[in-house]
Amino acid sequence: KLSSLAAVAVVGTLLPTLASSQEEQSSSLRRKDNERGQRRQLNLNQFHDPRSEFVKQQSDAIQHNANSARPNILFLLLDQWRPDWDGQHKDTRTGPLPLNMPFLDEMSRRGTHFTQAYVPSPFCGPSRACLAFGKEYDETGVMDNKRWSVDHTQWTTVYKLLRDDANYHTMSCGKDDFYEWDYNFPKYANNPNNMPVMDLGFSDAIRSDGKVRVAKDADELFKNEAYRTYLNGITVKKDDGTDINARQAYKGCFIGKGAPDGCDATSFQNEIYPDDFVRDKAIELLHRKPAGKPWFMQVNFPGPHPPIVSTSRMAASVMERQWPDPINNPGFMRCPQQTQKFKLNNQGQILPPQIDGRCNYAAELENLDALMFSIVKHVEEMSELDNTIVIVAGDHGENLGDNGASGKGMPWHAAVSTPLFIMGPGIRHGRLHEGPVSTLDLGGTWLDYAGVSSMAPGMTTSSLRSILAQDMSLPRRPHVSSGYLEWRTVIKEMPTSPEDPTLTSYKLICAKSPKGMKGAPKSATPFPAGEPWHIMLFDVTRDPDDLLPIEQLRPDVIAELLPLLPEGWCR
Repeated sequence: KLSSLAAVAVVGTLLPTLASSQEEQSSSLRRKDNERGQRRQLNLNQFHDPRSEFVKQQSDAIQHNANSARPNILFLLLDQWRPDWDGQHKDTRTGPLPLNMPFLDEMSRRGTHFTQAYVPSPFCGPSRACLAFGKEYDETGVMDNKRWSVDHTQWTTVYKLLRDDANYHTMSCGKDDFYEWDYNFPKYANNPNNMPVMDLGFSDAIRSDGKVRVAKDADELFKNEAYRTYLNGITVKKDDGTDINARQAYKGCFIGKGAPDGCDATSFQNEIYPDDFVRDKAIELLHRKPAGKPWFMQVNFPGPHPPIVSTSRMAASVMERQWPDPINNPGFMRCPQQTQKFKLNNQGQILPPQIDGRCNYAAELENLDALMFSIVKHVEEMSELDNTIVIVAGDHGENLGDNGASGKGMPWHAAVSTPLFIMGPGIRHGRLHEGPVSTLDLGGTWLDYAGVSSMAPGMTTSSLRSILAQDMSLPRRPHVSSGYLEWRTVIKEMPTSPEDPTLTSYKLICAKSPKGMKGAPKSATPFPAGEPWHIMLFDVTRDPDDLLPIEQLRPDVIAELLPLLPEGWCR
């Protein structure tokens, strides 16, 4: 067996040839940190507090903040947003990434940018349930996107604490993926399947569904759903000048055959695009909120979650740029508007809406960047931006074709993490935080800044204030966790080795079946036949694409991380 120092040396010789472009990118990011040119050293007291003491410290810190000025909180939440497609990563392993997101550039300059923000579960419903209830994946009873498996009607959400304990006006709009029946703001005409009834905690809400459900589900069941109602009520024109119902055009683009079903450049424009609709509803909520009261708003954009569909304008905006291939999967998700010929219409040559392709994923993101800016600009015009914390994040990532797998629900970095930007009063400008954090702790951060003195029983969400204010006297989560169905993972920042105190992030994955290894790189060791578990280990800082498993090299790291997994997983 190699010693830990020798193991580090072996990894150091393998990684440059495997990941030179990523190493350069990581080095570039590290140079931007506030400790430029200095090695970050480990604070043992900070990282080795027992869990019970950590929770007590969080409670004390929030109590201390109860009398502080209370800011508004604007949470802009994207759906299925890959962590390196944030406008800040200009290079990838397979080539340059020409993504333009000027609003996020400004967020990075005016706030804190997190490069390792992990989600408690990389699936829509579970991730958002964890955030709402302030609990880890295994504690919520929300294992996937189906009906929730436990009765949450007596549970308290962070939104209820903000509304009822902190006296905030709480708002939500868009695709929230909450499957309980909220009697204050129902999406349904009646209560299907006798769903449990609860109060999610919103003072005002305009809730809508995901892209496919808007197209497929029956109007009778969802007549209270805002976006479907909007589309059903308006008429748009097609390229040939004939009228068509807007929802029919929408169906043609998202689940139909395109132009034969009414989807063309004229009928499907940004005025009826799902993300643009959510932006409009966010501004509507801001217009009707009460004056003189702190507020919280969660804006749930449905994009860039598939189906990936671009309007003509969006498709044209990315057509002339070259987009990098997925890792170990060249040619997959190519840009369709770069490979097709387009017919002429009565206005001359025109680009119809486009479906799929990495370029159109980028088009959705660039459109979202502009929409987020317009909401923040509106808050500024209301003279409230100086007292508003703005948070931009995703509910989970997107593998986007890497190693032959697209989508979510996987333990790989592209799926299990997301971009995260935070700016506002008291938050340091231009800060790049490279250590692991959990989006589960966004809820605790809201409660902290709102001055909520105590959390509901069972909540384990904590606050990111120690990072945002760079106050090392405040407690920090010692490690982060994530999971979905067939796997669990724990990520911890720790010394590279006993001989080298430089911090790195190690990720331990425990899979209980080959299904838990979907999308694994070819370099990963296969699931062992006849065994109940498989353990994988990666150095996320040096190998952000999870291409070099090091479980055979670092048994010492595995021994330290194994006890941090949930009970019954690989131990």
